[in-house]
Amino acid sequence: MDKKVDVIDVFATPYEAWSTRKTSQEEALDLMKNQGVHPIAALQVKDKLIERVSTPLEAASRMLRERVDQALERHIDDALEASDEYRHLRSLMPQDVPKALNSYQGEFPHYDCAEVDNAINSHGVEIAEGQFLFHGGLWSSNTPNVTTSRPFSTSFCPQVALRNAEWRGKAYDAGRLDLMVVRIKGPKTKAYVYSLEGNHGNEKEIVFASGAELALVSKTHIADISVSKMDYKLRQEKKVIPAYVVEIEIS
Repeated sequence: MDKKVDVIDVFATPYEAWSTRKTSQEEALDLMKNQGVHPIAALQVKDKLIERVSTPLEAASRMLRERVDQALERHIDDALEASDEYRHLRSLMPQDVPKALNSYQGEFPHYDCAEVDNAINSHGVEIAEGQFLFHGGLWSSNTPNVTTSRPFSTSFCPQVALRNAEWRGKAYDAGRLDLMVVRIKGPKTKAYVYSLEGNHGNEKEIVFASGAELALVSKTHIADISVSKMDYKLRQEKKVIPAYVVEIEIS
């Protein structure tokens, strides 16, 4: 089996965000009768183009500004489903998820790091040079280069990465949120590609084994955002923190 993989560009067809307007009764009838539009969909039509997203950096910036964009995530889902390159990449994975990797995804953060690394190195592949992925968290190093000491999780989707950065008050505690745009350069670390099916398929996840080298390329402040955390009395605490798009390279 050919283990050479190609870049999967989920923005080869740009994502477009539009405002909408209500249709008149005549417009709705015409859409249903002559264009076969579903009656509910015929109640509104696109009005003005708000933004076109054609690069991962643009997608990450939009996510930090908008915070939620289900249509953007659906665009990425559709792109992956239609991608021959993605199907080939998934075909290189074992039919059944290795036990350690199933636990990593389903029981995080309670997992055995050594077992997960062994599974990735046994069943994973090197991701294509130039592939873009997303990671939500915090670039906490004072140096521009870091070698990971545990598995490094990424996603094809910036919305998933953003939710992970906010999970259980992580961004609140950190006082800053970094949405990382991760580019593969000089690939040498194996990675496991999870399915789009199953309980965690929506995460669109690729996890790299420990020992990956990360290099900081740039950091750009996008917005100040409100984040929250539940305190020990289950009260929601909120504060505003800076949010950055951080470009990094991974090998």
